Amino acid sequence: MPAHRIRVNLEIIKKELSKYMITKQALGSTLFGMADILRDKVEDYKAYILSLLFFKRLSDNYEWETENGIKEFVKENCRQPSEKEKEVILKNKHDFKIPEGCFWKDVRDASPDKKNEKLNKAVNDIADANIDREGKAVLKGVINTVRWNEPAPDGSGSKKLSPQVLTALVSYLDAVDLSNKNASVDILGDAYEYLIKRFADENKGGTMAGQFYTPQEIVDIIVRYLKPQKNTTVYDPTCGSGGFLINAAKYCKANYKNPKAIRLFGQEDVWNTWAIANINMILHGLDARIEKGDTLLDPKFKEEDNELSIRTFDLVMANFPFSQENWWKNGEPKRDKKGKVVNKKDGSPQLEYPKDGMTDPYERLVYGQPPFSNGDFAFLQHIVASLKDDGKAGVVCPQGVLFRGQPEKTEEEDGQNRKADDEYLIRRGFLQGKVDHNGEFTEMHNIIDAIVVLPGNLFYGTPIPGAILFINKNKPEARKDKVLMVYAAKEGWYKEEPNMNTLQPHDMLRISTILESWGDLETAKTWIDSQKVRLKTLIQEDLDFKLLEIEEYYAEDIELQTEKLEKAQKVIADKKAKGEKPTANQKKAVVTAQKALDKTTNEKESKISTAHEQAEKERQAIDAVQQELITMLQDPELRKRYFTIADMEELEENEFNLNIPRYVDTFEPEEEIDLKQAITDFKATLGKETALEKSIDELLKVLN
Repeated sequence: MPAHRIRVNLEIIKKELSKYMITKQALGSTLFGMADILRDKVEDYKAYILSLLFFKRLSDNYEWETENGIKEFVKENCRQPSEKEKEVILKNKHDFKIPEGCFWKDVRDASPDKKNEKLNKAVNDIADANIDREGKAVLKGVINTVRWNEPAPDGSGSKKLSPQVLTALVSYLDAVDLSNKNASVDILGDAYEYLIKRFADENKGGTMAGQFYTPQEIVDIIVRYLKPQKNTTVYDPTCGSGGFLINAAKYCKANYKNPKAIRLFGQEDVWNTWAIANINMILHGLDARIEKGDTLLDPKFKEEDNELSIRTFDLVMANFPFSQENWWKNGEPKRDKKGKVVNKKDGSPQLEYPKDGMTDPYERLVYGQPPFSNGDFAFLQHIVASLKDDGKAGVVCPQGVLFRGQPEKTEEEDGQNRKADDEYLIRRGFLQGKVDHNGEFTEMHNIIDAIVVLPGNLFYGTPIPGAILFINKNKPEARKDKVLMVYAAKEGWYKEEPNMNTLQPHDMLRISTILESWGDLETAKTWIDSQKVRLKTLIQEDLDFKLLEIEEYYAEDIELQTEKLEKAQKVIADKKAKGEKPTANQKKAVVTAQKALDKTTNEKESKISTAHEQAEKERQAIDAVQQELITMLQDPELRKRYFTIADMEELEENEFNLNIPRYVDTFEPEEEIDLKQAITDFKATLGKETALEKSIDELLKVLN
């Protein structure tokens, strides 16, 4: 971004922020402006922006908390506190310590050539200063995940992040007050989530986006079906930036007026993403425990009295890495006869795995050992092991888990002598129960509650079609041997966009209603009534956000073009005041400036109108889906094209293959044709063709 544009933006920001407490829309959009400064300057620039944002929040709020604490003391005691009393105030008012010389203002006021060093020292000193009762440095690797003073890799002696760029970044963010005075926990937390989504949107096709962000619509469907209750524990074994945990807390705030009514736990293996998740929790004001490490190799949540026993939780929500290869890290590059590594088409080496099995020290693979080349059922069994006896889970997974693997076949059956595949046995185990080494059932227990098959290209970083698998270890008696299957990949149930597909509010209503009702009409009616207002509120919030973005996008251009027009008009006005006649060029300047302003204003108004129209369409779509669902639930034949409730007998008949077309009518019926009208149209077309041939013949006779 050009320096003059940054200066103009800063003035606009300061002007707007001085008026009132900032909204989450304005703050999110403003903060994303930092991306223009950093883009293409460093890799993974989101980590730089989010870390700097967190540092400023701590600093701004520390000073506000101090000021507020002193004001409260004066109000209660009618005098200023002594130095000792100030120390007590500071100790009680601050969640985090900031050593002297490590505040935002210290970094801001440092000269450009010292700014990198000053910022790097500040965040490291803050990380060292914040130690909990157990001696753990709670901000270590969180606030200081970025090396601000890192030298450039070319050995030139310069900085990887140039002092000029850092100075511009600090100056930009300095305009925004991030204390509770201007940005509450809710506003700042939501703005932070907005930033995370924007970063994911910018990298839709890359694998990085999928590592830290799950589409909000999917998270919403899972959270609302699982319904976190007071005092429950919620765990995400591959938590990314913490979206599931944040939304579980929001659900509790909406329903119990307390986001801390539940306890949150997560594990993440990527350092920067782990730091982002921790910051996300702190900015939302939540007490969450987010651990760093590989969940399959090194699970961090274990029972206190047994290091080899997995800790269990009430709810698990997850979007694990799809089909992760070499999940046990025991693969070796395959080599040809000459000892040369054999590569795949993408250039990565083919891997070979031990033929012998492995022993999981945590005893999670009770349904069978998954292939080392695909970790889907390893993650799923970790999740099952992490559930209490009455626990529930909502898991995003590739559709392959529904049908991969083949059952045992004998020569009498089809001329083969084939053992059952591991993935088939694990899936069958989820549906029927665990078996011992002889293949005998040790318990008969179906833990699969519901399946939602989703459209492809819905998740960041992969076009692979996904599904949501709901697990319940203590299903209601009436559902023990049943599985609800929802076909949400149906044409028209999602919005197709150039880079990836999305679910709209009415799509979420359709899916959640089928899940909630299990085919019961009255339950569906009650659910729809409870959700319509909420979803329409989300539509309005999204509209407000878009309108603000449009306003900010055009604000600078309109301001500059207005100034240009006013200057041109003033030249003519001054001429006339002197009794002089304006020149043709001066008149033309007014016309040109007016046209430019009108064009920009019209573009802006057109986008505003389009945003309003889209919001209205979405509102109407919710009402239409309400009627659609009620009609469908009253029609047994129509139901079959939306969902089915499969019993164990049907599942056994299909050899525990859960591929949705085996159960739900996924065939899209062709449009009915009015035969009489079609014949009439055909005859009319033939008549036109005959007349045209006659005209051509006559024309050819004339030419000959």
